[in-house]
Amino acid sequence: MPASPSAAALPPLPELVERLRASPAWQRKRELTLLSRGELRLEADVGDDAIALPDGDGYLLLAAEVMWPPMVAAEPELAGRNAVLVNANDIYAMGGRPIALLDTLVATGLAEAEAVLRGVAAGAARYGIPVVGGHLTAAGGVTSLAAFIAGRARRLLSGRAAVPGDALLLLTGPRGRFHARFPFWDCSGERSDEELRADLELLPAIAEAGLCDAARDVSMPGLLGSALQFLEGSGVGAAIDLAALPYPPESEGRELDWLLAFPGYGFLLAVEERHVDAVAERAAARGRVCRRIGRVTAERRVTVGRDGEHALLWDLGREPFTGFGPA
Repeated sequence: MPASPSAAALPPLPELVERLRASPAWQRKRELTLLSRGELRLEADVGDDAIALPDGDGYLLLAAEVMWPPMVAAEPELAGRNAVLVNANDIYAMGGRPIALLDTLVATGLAEAEAVLRGVAAGAARYGIPVVGGHLTAAGGVTSLAAFIAGRARRLLSGRAAVPGDALLLLTGPRGRFHARFPFWDCSGERSDEELRADLELLPAIAEAGLCDAARDVSMPGLLGSALQFLEGSGVGAAIDLAALPYPPESEGRELDWLLAFPGYGFLLAVEERHVDAVAERAAARGRVCRRIGRVTAERRVTVGRDGEHALLWDLGREPFTGFGPA
């Protein structure tokens, strides 16, 4: 990968922690405590990227995502494409392959509905996922889009299976660009449909080869917020080295924005030391970056470090992030 900006460009660690914790994306994730500790009383193993139901010699995977309303209103076609992207990532993050997608759309009129559905169709074609149905109301007072996906996995990657001693790896693209209006980092748009599908195939391939048991996609709270969700679900902590992160050259001057962005292609992996090189070699063969960014620890505290200085990012043993994980 080309030389990346130094982690020294980030704010001082205390300020960095404060700004991350105050970010809207992190605050929205904390709203999930309404589900983990609220009236629904969901099962303790809910909170992974997808629900895994034993099915024959493998698993049926189910996931759902609602699109951020400001994006649906401002860029309906982009919202449609992203509805497919985020759901596909959830299935691949579990070591699975998507098999079908449904969408539910309420729109203010036919023109807006058509724009959203163009995006859904384009995304489905790019990822090779059949759209098998859903719901449409084109005379609503607002526009709202949600999508639901099914997949299958032979062997699971779980966001609840990281163990102390694992290396924490980040799998992503080496380059990218920020969206002009939203906190998105496009690091897969330059890939052809076939290349992108092969990039995603890395996840089920390493699962089936027994090289990794635990993974999670990097989603709306960005790299470090997604790491908190991953570690919380596994009941562990981590020491993360900010200097080890693979900052792409296009993020220079906006390193904090990159940390908080939702990437089109980004996955966290917890890998046994004996398998780290094999996983990295598979990613390199695809031209993807797979970088060791830290280590998983038994203590349920997540720290970030740089040049010998360290700061507590979150104490998961004292304060829930989403509440999904061991008590």
